[in-house]
Amino acid sequence: MNIKINKVTKLEIIRGKKALMSLKESKSFKRRYVLPADVELKIYTDEHIIKFYAKAGFMFDGRSGSPLLDWYLPNLGTLEERCMWLIHDLLGYATCLSFKCTNKVLRYGLRDVCNYRSSKAFVVEKAVSISDSWYGAPKKNEWCYANINKFNILITKYI
Repeated sequence: MNIKINKVTKLEIIRGKKALMSLKESKSFKRRYVLPADVELKIYTDEHIIKFYAKAGFMFDGRSGSPLLDWYLPNLGTLEERCMWLIHDLLGYATCLSFKCTNKVLRYGLRDVCNYRSSKAFVVEKAVSISDSWYGAPKKNEWCYANINKFNILITKYI
């Protein structure tokens, strides 16, 4: 599905703020984080509200990519950045939005919610758009396969 997205007007953390701020690296996987409690988020875009629910035990990698990039983009960062990295992963697994639209949500969320410069948010969008190997339902042999039944996304259009 493609939706119109030119901005993210608001991020709402319904529950899980403490869980997001208390993330600890997994003992089994470097730079992967297990949600210690349920997290529920909502973003508002140009014409849609997207609601995200991730159950306790959902594992994600913060900002994907090499630790060499940490100087430019934190692996976890602020509460808002953590939300945007999680949202991007959830959208990628669910494929309820197209690959292109999923990356635009990240771009505009970083710009509008996390106050990244437009140019920096654009670079992030281009970087995650280089390969779609991360996009789609995980395969049984992938570390993130266990997440398959630990999230839900609801997209509604403004009336």
